[in-house]
Amino acid sequence: MNNPINNLFSPQEQKMLLIVAFFAILGYGLNLRGYTGAELKAAAAADSLAVILQEDEDLKIDLRTANAEELICLPGIGPKRAADILSFREQHPFTSVNQILLVKGIGIKTYQRILPYLIAFGDSLAEESGSKGSTSRPPRKLATEIVNLNSAGPEELCSLKGIGPVRAEAIIRYRNENGPFTTIEDLIKVKGIGIRTLEANRARLVTQ
Repeated sequence: MNNPINNLFSPQEQKMLLIVAFFAILGYGLNLRGYTGAELKAAAAADSLAVILQEDEDLKIDLRTANAEELICLPGIGPKRAADILSFREQHPFTSVNQILLVKGIGIKTYQRILPYLIAFGDSLAEESGSKGSTSRPPRKLATEIVNLNSAGPEELCSLKGIGPVRAEAIIRYRNENGPFTTIEDLIKVKGIGIRTLEANRARLVTQ
């Protein structure tokens, strides 16, 4: 029996039709599974960034000069947070890494996540030496070590009795906005910290 398709198309044209039909069916199948071109591109971009961050363990960003694209690479920092950091920097140039806690929307948890990826300067040099070569959270300080109120980072402050992440952030913010503590009694000027907390930690506190 004569195939009518042979009368309409040449063998070469029939092969082309089969190829077109194959890709049409493939595209339909992918669409049913929820794949789109945009999603595939987004997934590829995300995978590329993940690979870069995984392979480049020495990634270090300087808050004093970083642009928006570099800031967005930091964990937990999206376009909005990057813009907030740049806006803050225009009015208050960073003199210490921990001043990023003064940027609206950046708390102690975000600070601890991005710290391993930041170049330390100012009061944060001591923190860098404790976390260099590792992206994990630095070990908690012993509850017997002396804590300098004017240079201690979040981890050291959290080792004090009655001082958690929120109050540690408040101490750093007070220090950055009002200058160094002149006496340990100045600690009670920080919102949320009273005389009982001061006395519980007095033996471990210094200001210089």
